[in-house]
Amino acid sequence: MSNARGELSLAQATGAAERAAPPRVLKRWLLVGLRPVFALVGVGTLALLIHRAGARELGAVLSSAAPWLPGVVLLELGRQCMDGLATRRSYGPDAGRVPWRVLARAQLIGTAVSSMAPAGRAAAEATKAALLSPYMGGGPATAAAATSQSASLAAGGFISFPCALASYLLTGMSLFTVLMLAHGALLVLLSLGVRACMRAKRPGAWLACRFSRWALHAEQFQASARCGALLPWAPMRAFLCSRLFQVAQYGVLTHAVGIDTSLVQAFFSQGLYLCALAVGSFVPGQVGVSDGAFALAAGALDTTAARAMSVALLGHLVQLLFVVVGALIPLVWRLQAPLPQAPAPACR
Repeated sequence: MSNARGELSLAQATGAAERAAPPRVLKRWLLVGLRPVFALVGVGTLALLIHRAGARELGAVLSSAAPWLPGVVLLELGRQCMDGLATRRSYGPDAGRVPWRVLARAQLIGTAVSSMAPAGRAAAEATKAALLSPYMGGGPATAAAATSQSASLAAGGFISFPCALASYLLTGMSLFTVLMLAHGALLVLLSLGVRACMRAKRPGAWLACRFSRWALHAEQFQASARCGALLPWAPMRAFLCSRLFQVAQYGVLTHAVGIDTSLVQAFFSQGLYLCALAVGSFVPGQVGVSDGAFALAAGALDTTAARAMSVALLGHLVQLLFVVVGALIPLVWRLQAPLPQAPAPACR
């Protein structure tokens, strides 16, 4: 009788698992399958834009701009340094536990992830948290990643306002100006929302009750998150410097393709990139999205669609270089990780 009951219980459990499996499989297939779909849409859009702009004219513009690429790469390297500094600032006083070489390695790997994964910035912060958690502990590393994400959102929001001003000077109260203003306000609100959720007591208590093995991490996470101001000023300032490096990049790129460039055009181009980044966050590398945004703004930049698109294409080329570097880092640069630690919460 006991064997029969055991077999019946096993059959019921197996049946329940089989009934639960299809939704999980469907979700997995959706997550895996949508990414190449978005990538194909982006590549198709890019091909259509190139056809309309004229491949020959586009090739001539890109060839003439090529000598400026080393300078753009150096500016991108400076931007990566500022992003790494922002991550370090997110750890607060205990940041010294993470060696600089480990932070640099995590930053380069995270850059590759951010360029290729959907919702790239969040994926990059999660990757860096995983790489740095042996030095800081799981809870503080996760809290620092969320703080860094919040700081990045705030920096993107605040830099959008001078971009909107540049758009207003070029186009008046146009759709570009409205989108940049809305983008800035939304990102600042999202940043405050992320930090408020991190500091709220109920989510942490629910997580600790539901998953007892995560209780210690949840406690460390919230203790770290409640230190410091609601808006993480120290990492946010580093991210703002990173965005200013990016403004300089777009100033160089617009000049390189033959657009009459000033500070206004550089900030306007940065605003276009940020709006394209928001719209195409699920498209790997924003291929086709940022190109389309620049093509639409060719009139505002007082140039041809081919020259405007070249700015985005050259940006993709620099991005691709850092993706390749970040992808090779785990293969050629290996580190011996220390034993996991659980330090005191870091105040920011």
